Amino acid sequence: MGFYVQNNTPNVIWVAVGHYDPDCSPTTYVKEGWYRIVPGRRSLIVTGTAANQRFYIYGYDNFNNIWGGNFNTYVPSTVFTMCWVERCQGAGCRRVGFNEVIVGNSQNYTLTLTNRAQGTAKSRNTMVSRKGAAKFKLGRLSIKKSPGKLGKLGRVIRPLRSK
Repeated sequence: MGFYVQNNTPNVIWVAVGHYDPDCSPTTYVKEGWYRIVPGRRSLIVTGTAANQRFYIYGYDNFNNIWGGNFNTYVPSTVFTMCWVERCQGAGCRRVGFNEVIVGNSQNYTLTLTNRAQGTAKSRNTMVSRKGAAKFKLGRLSIKKSPGKLGKLGRVIRPLRSK
């Protein structure tokens, strides 16, 4: 059981996720990153049931494609786990916009990230990339290990359109 991200692009994607954590306050959400997802693979990002949960996702590749939205927070360029309202320090810290994903009653949920050029049908499980203004470079110790085995396939996300 859990929240998965599927990479349906030809490029490696780096993903950060926000999810419920009662130990964080006043906002009970934690943000974690960076998960490296290779082309054609699906990674378990958050363990436990995905049913009736809200997840926040931000992703990018090295070709200026970004998957995100309007829920802004600060993230570092290295591996991190911090409460949503915490702000990172240093040169690698940057403000990014996460996309909200509301899961129905599915125990497993897969969000699929695709490129605009792939032209797949719109789905609430698919997020399409958009072109970003600048590349976000990760440091040497930037890969966060996925927390377990894979489950059933589910939802897809495409990157957002360029402005």
